[in-house]
Amino acid sequence: MSTAPVHAFKDEWLTGSTDGTGVAPELLRSWERSREALGAPSNVREVPYVPEDDLDQHLLDLFQAPMSRFSADLSGTGVGLLLADAHGRVLGRWAADRDASRHFETVGTDRGAVLDESLVGTNGVGTVLATGQSVQITGSEHYADMYSDALCTGTPIRHPLTRKIVAVVTLSSGLIEGRSLLRPMVKTVADQLRQHLLDAASPKARAVFQAFLDASKAKDGAMVGFGPQGLIMQNQGAARLSSADVTALGELARRRSGGRFVIELSGGLTEVRVAPVEAGAGAIVSLHGGRTPATTASGPVRTQLIGRSPDWMAARHAVARRREAARPVVIAGEAGVGKTSLALGLPFRPGEPGPGAHIVIDTVERSLIGGKRWLRGIAERLQGGAPVIVKGIDALDPAARLALAGLLERSVPRGPVLLTATLRSAAEAEETAVGLGATHVWVPPLRERTADLLALWRHFTDRAMPGVGLEPRSETLDLLTGYAWPRNLKELRNVVEGLALAGKRGYVLPGDLPERIQGARTLTMIERAELDAISRALREAEGNRSRAAQMLGLSRATIYRKMKAYKLTDS
Repeated sequence: MSTAPVHAFKDEWLTGSTDGTGVAPELLRSWERSREALGAPSNVREVPYVPEDDLDQHLLDLFQAPMSRFSADLSGTGVGLLLADAHGRVLGRWAADRDASRHFETVGTDRGAVLDESLVGTNGVGTVLATGQSVQITGSEHYADMYSDALCTGTPIRHPLTRKIVAVVTLSSGLIEGRSLLRPMVKTVADQLRQHLLDAASPKARAVFQAFLDASKAKDGAMVGFGPQGLIMQNQGAARLSSADVTALGELARRRSGGRFVIELSGGLTEVRVAPVEAGAGAIVSLHGGRTPATTASGPVRTQLIGRSPDWMAARHAVARRREAARPVVIAGEAGVGKTSLALGLPFRPGEPGPGAHIVIDTVERSLIGGKRWLRGIAERLQGGAPVIVKGIDALDPAARLALAGLLERSVPRGPVLLTATLRSAAEAEETAVGLGATHVWVPPLRERTADLLALWRHFTDRAMPGVGLEPRSETLDLLTGYAWPRNLKELRNVVEGLALAGKRGYVLPGDLPERIQGARTLTMIERAELDAISRALREAEGNRSRAAQMLGLSRATIYRKMKAYKLTDS
């Protein structure tokens, strides 16, 4: 039902001209509850607010980090994010672009706003709480007239143990196209927030959270807590940190036992304090001031991994959790996606010495020193306590892979064991991992994490030409986003370095790019959202196309066609 007919239908229903049989039963029941509480829709003229002291700051601190990551991935879509508590009070809003910010200002939604259905009528927060179900409210489906130009898609966040609703997450925007894609997107956000809650439920996680709350009360400023299984907590002061900044702080907290350090963040060299939590549960990192002079004795920490798109962050989170498990993990993906970097937790640079805390073994060594000697070397290193990374296990012949599997089964490693493999699909990765008695993590290709393109471009530019600008214009970035990147990060790095060697400076125009990229079709905002939704559904369905089609409400033929169009399949 389009917005105009809904508006007319609602007017008829309000005057008693129709019994409401032409509208969805769930929506009609929400209108009935709203009319009973509020009277006419025009009675709702503004959003009520509660004082800051009435808001659950602890819940916001717990969810600040993942919500910031999700919001960044929505940049350019005009869609913003809301997090509300179980009473419909907005704890925070995240707008990654101007259109999303303008939308929130138009509808009067900010921190402290109360969107309970009994106060503002049918909406994407209060109606979720009233029904306990996911909803999408479009335009005049909202009860109040002031929301007639809004699109809200909300879903409850239930505690994974008690099943009680603890929060509501809502995607909110103007009346954009492609609204059906927002349903699987908000479901993915909710699933990851529930996992975040589950991670926070362990005794060690609770100890870190309590230490984080105590530290937040004792001092102002940005603060980040790092717990077990990749759990992250941020206060409001840390909301300005980028995803790469948070990752850098996490790696520092993992590698250092405590003290003051200087680390290179996106804003420059910054002094931080690492305070470990008892029993090895985690650490609290607090930032002191802004930039720190480069002459400080501590020196900067090595540049960290780049990227904040959900698929990439999910892979990083999965690797972080599996580092603490006893079983080896296979980190798999296409060539050039950053598998070894994920294993290290730092950018892997061939030819440069890696961090001393890791032992990297390449399967190429096997052909140089012989299979038995190569396996003996791995066996010795497994007892050293440092993380052991074996690169390129896909290059091993079946007999060699079987021998490696036997060694891993017989050994009791004293540190994490991470194996990288260049493979074509997540299903192939699972099969490989099972043969080695390992778990697996699938690393998304660059074409499925285009939200990270600009940050990666700037990272490679800084490496190729420190201090010199090489910035793609918006139309150039559109071409980069629409390109399939068959060789992934390696190809992007080669493009940037090629421009640098050619003497290019300043803005990069479409004509400056290689011809193969100039011929790429640019994706619209909705196509990018559609690509993201299909990628997520395929991941949740573990590659099963029929299940992914069901999740998205598409036919199998449609999802096959779209997968081919977006180069999500080789067929």
